[in-house]
Amino acid sequence: MSLPKNKDGINRREFISRTGMIAIASSMPGFVSCDAENPNKLQGKDCHTTADILGPFYKAGAPFRVDIIPSDHTNAPLIVRGKVFGDCDTELEDSVVEIWNANAVGEYDNATFGFRGRHKTGSDGVYVFKTIVPGRYLNGGEFRPSHIHFRITAPDYQELVSQIYFKDDPFIAGDPWAGDPRASERILATGKDENDTDTITFDIYLKRFV
Repeated sequence: MSLPKNKDGINRREFISRTGMIAIASSMPGFVSCDAENPNKLQGKDCHTTADILGPFYKAGAPFRVDIIPSDHTNAPLIVRGKVFGDCDTELEDSVVEIWNANAVGEYDNATFGFRGRHKTGSDGVYVFKTIVPGRYLNGGEFRPSHIHFRITAPDYQELVSQIYFKDDPFIAGDPWAGDPRASERILATGKDENDTDTITFDIYLKRFV
């Protein structure tokens, strides 16, 4: 039986091969010190958000937009929001936050820019996107947990490529990236906003160029 493919024609076996080739992008930094009351709030002189793999389905040139859900999709929306910080507590203006994720059945759209977008932060460092909870897909014989990719750039700071995962996803423990202890502060719980829409908050901490 042939392996399923994403819209750019990459099947899961090719995913494994290409992910290995891209692994250099995921040289995950050392452990971080976290606030026990809020694991997403990093503390200390060397605070930073850990990296993750770029993955083989990245597509450059995503448009600047908040709503990245294609018009023909009917899945419940997810609001992804947070702030970009430098030097642990400096809100970074002019940071570019780029996200991309699979659709509800675990497929990436590389033909167009479905579920892909960028946001440039203002003086408060805030970013926000409207997407969905992505579907899972097979990576070899195991499902990758649901995840959203991030790529963040900011003047004077090192580029960060990372991913977030969803708390209580049963496939996290068996995933080589989500299951790494250094990904623990990126496994997040969803909440609800004033409109009863699912939300997830991911504050991002960048490292300054040495």
